[in-house]
Amino acid sequence: MSEIRPLARKGMIGWAAGDFGFNIFWQTLNLLLLPFYTDVLGLDAALAGTVFLIASLWDGFADTIIGALADRTRSRWGSYRPYLIFASPVLVASFILAFLTPDWEQGGLFLYALLSQIFLRTAYSLVSIPYSSLSARISQDADERASMAGWRMFFAFSGGAFVTFVMPQLVQSLGEETSANTYILAAGVTGLISLPFFWLTFAATSEPERLRDANPRGFSVTASVEDFRDTLRMAAANGPLVRIFGCIIVSSLAFTMTNKCLVYYVTYYLERPDLVPRIVPFALAINLAFAPLWAMLARRTSKRATWLAANALSAVGYTAFFLSPSRDPIIASALIAVISAGNVAYQVLFWAMLPDTVEYNAWKTGQRHDGKVFGIASFAKQLALGLNGGLLGVLLVWIGYTPNVPQSEATLWGLKAIMALVPLTGVALSAWLIWGYPLDRDMHRRLVEGRYDGTH
Repeated sequence: MSEIRPLARKGMIGWAAGDFGFNIFWQTLNLLLLPFYTDVLGLDAALAGTVFLIASLWDGFADTIIGALADRTRSRWGSYRPYLIFASPVLVASFILAFLTPDWEQGGLFLYALLSQIFLRTAYSLVSIPYSSLSARISQDADERASMAGWRMFFAFSGGAFVTFVMPQLVQSLGEETSANTYILAAGVTGLISLPFFWLTFAATSEPERLRDANPRGFSVTASVEDFRDTLRMAAANGPLVRIFGCIIVSSLAFTMTNKCLVYYVTYYLERPDLVPRIVPFALAINLAFAPLWAMLARRTSKRATWLAANALSAVGYTAFFLSPSRDPIIASALIAVISAGNVAYQVLFWAMLPDTVEYNAWKTGQRHDGKVFGIASFAKQLALGLNGGLLGVLLVWIGYTPNVPQSEATLWGLKAIMALVPLTGVALSAWLIWGYPLDRDMHRRLVEGRYDGTH
């Protein structure tokens, strides 16, 4: 029987602070890189979307390998913490390279964008998957994990708001927006700021000795085959995990349409490109404000009920956003705030629910496989984001989007439809998936304490 030990506040906040660093890269990748490709690098929108699709598919494949690699890592610092120190400088270097602007034809630009983004995503996963796996290792309490997810999102959106405000300001202050050196310097400055947050997480956490041998051991061809079989067994046997995967695929595919289009919406629909450095961080600031509230609601009710409540709020926000004819930035900001307040719940709850499936998997298979669970979850998320990027590129071409010129009314209507109607479909699908989620607080506690007998 395992004892559920409380996590010290230092460890909880120290671990969560790491996501400030990660979101310097993640929010740039999701919010700023596509407009950089189309409006600065000069890459065709459909080709830019294809870059996101292919790179995300690669990322998903790499994530499963990195998860298995982290599970089998043994060091005096544990299985997951070493990656925060030794792999993070590579992440910064890859971030800088992603913002080079070579003067090539479309084929060359496509190839460079693709290879540099693959490098960035692989380096990101090499640090982020071990980091996420730590959440299942340092705490085994379901309510505590909800608090951890809330703190994580607080730091995540702080990092996102920071980079989406600071990086455009750096670009403007350093020189012309199309200058190669300008983007390299801005990426270098913001990337280096991430490193102390990774080091803080390393220093503030520790991997319990009692779980040191819970993961599989050894690197070999046989071990790799066994890892692949373990992954298939997890997918077949872990019902709660499958539902979480489905929800993150739906939410990443649908809801990030709004985030990815936000720069276009502010620039062309509101006709206020000067507000991009303010409205985009504002949306992330709303995420930051509401993340702790959703975590608190999950602790007081249940994660499933909280997800469904967020579905309702998101549906109201998206419907009002689509139907509103106003181009007043204040009204637009208010509607974006409602959408952001609802959407942040899915990220909080995903990271709160996913660690709980580790114990369910251990009950099913006899081993924890923390890294594999988070690696496969990242694969599902990256697959959805890749499909999102590819689909968005096609949709932008379909609605007649042309960079750096005023858009037609039909194009602007299409932009709002992409931002609202696609996510509304995602709201309905995620509610259907989460409705049958079985892993509640009582069931999880019995799993951890070894008292679960297969009955709910």
